[in-house]
Amino acid sequence: MAGSNRFALAVILSSATLTIMAGSVIAPVLNLMREGLGVAPASVGLIITTHGLFMALFSPLMGHVIDREGARRPYIAALIAYGLAGGSGLLIDSYWVLLVSRACLGIALAGIFAAINVLILNTYEGAERNRVMGWRGSAQSFGGVIWPVLGGALGGVSWHLPFAVYLLSIPIGLAAIAAVSEPGGRHLSNGGGEDAKSVFMIFREKRILAIIYGLMFSGSVLLYVIVIFLPQLLETFGIKSTFRIGIFLTAMTGSAGVTAYVYGHIRSRFSYRPIVVSASILWTAAFASLSLASSPSLVAVSVALFGVSQGLVMPTVMVWIGDVVPTAFRGRFSSYLGTFGFVGQFLSPILFAPVLILVGLRGVFLVGAGIGAAWFLTLLLGLREETGA
Repeated sequence: MAGSNRFALAVILSSATLTIMAGSVIAPVLNLMREGLGVAPASVGLIITTHGLFMALFSPLMGHVIDREGARRPYIAALIAYGLAGGSGLLIDSYWVLLVSRACLGIALAGIFAAINVLILNTYEGAERNRVMGWRGSAQSFGGVIWPVLGGALGGVSWHLPFAVYLLSIPIGLAAIAAVSEPGGRHLSNGGGEDAKSVFMIFREKRILAIIYGLMFSGSVLLYVIVIFLPQLLETFGIKSTFRIGIFLTAMTGSAGVTAYVYGHIRSRFSYRPIVVSASILWTAAFASLSLASSPSLVAVSVALFGVSQGLVMPTVMVWIGDVVPTAFRGRFSSYLGTFGFVGQFLSPILFAPVLILVGLRGVFLVGAGIGAAWFLTLLLGLREETGA
């Protein structure tokens, strides 16, 4: 790979960490924010999920823009906007104003997420695409190792300080101006009525898309079950330090990163079906063991198992989209991954709040295990091998 291409890839992989940063860098200071802002425990969870709702709402628009105009310019603009919106939390003391800034962060993230996927899908092919998409997942996950620890450490000074980390997106955006070019040979859509009809027809013809988006949604719901409820579980073991909570989160993101890093090798040996079936087994095992965990060490092992499953699922659904849909529609269908993923993140605390009330904290994780088991049966019995699968 030429030096300029390596630089561009480094920029893209660096920006991939911003997806996980959006929630994870402030997750360890949730309890401190709750006290500082004077809000209820259920309300504070919206601070790390509101961006997901707006990311989901604006993802189709960003995908449409990318399909019409190319990925480079929306990508750069979104990187700068992300840094400004996220970093504004340094100066905000109002809960509602903070939610507005998180909404703006989500809009910017919608552009970053879809653009990264299209840049990779349109630049690389075959085994190299699988490898680079795995690196994308790995970079994102290893960002998840760094950001919670950094957020927890900075949170020991002030709950505002972790918001400074978002400002790193600005120099990444400036580097993208110099390094990232529009992939050659791209096929842009015209955005007309026939285009919209074609999108509908692709959904009808490619029923495997329901599986792909369903996996993205469920994986995101379960991810944020851990992000939101893990600190409460650790508190039952007397672990309250934001730094120590951040360390436990790195067990999940670290294992996801290692798995995603070798995804290219995994994909060269297995089709999509056995990969996602294996991931569903790991989902089930991880949440079942969390519901029964009797020690912090078992909690760490459990979240690491879940991380492995995420390291399998996330690169799979992103590459799978590239195999299933025509090139001219990759922006939109990649953006729908963001929609389903971040709707899952936003709905996670809403869906599981009544579960917590009805069956308690351990029951939350047991229900998570049930979701994993349901996916195992669905994938094992209902998923047919299709072209490229």
